[in-house]
Amino acid sequence: MHSVGIDLLYVNRFEKYKNNQKFLNKIFTDTELNFLKGKNYNNHTMAGIFCAKEAFLKSIKKGIDSYSLKDIEVVHDESGAPELLLHNELNKYNSCNISVSISHDNEYATAIVLIETI
Repeated sequence: MHSVGIDLLYVNRFEKYKNNQKFLNKIFTDTELNFLKGKNYNNHTMAGIFCAKEAFLKSIKKGIDSYSLKDIEVVHDESGAPELLLHNELNKYNSCNISVSISHDNEYATAIVLIETI
């Protein structure tokens, strides 16, 4: 079985949140925050990670308030490609093949998540 989710976001939406640590801590894990810090809290990077989280939720047919966004963690492999680590109730999906792709250009960021159950 396959399922797919996609999300698109206006990048500048994150400009007002760059210095809002309470908001950032609600959305991003410590690992993601360290990654974002290394990217100087770039709007494109923040929006891309957020899109990946929302695309995952769409792929499992859930809404943004169904789970903590921190239970969906975007990490990067040695080549810089994004991967998802799922925590708590969502770790049941870790046995699936999950592909994620993030892209951003100019004013928008997008992500797509494909889940294949084994």
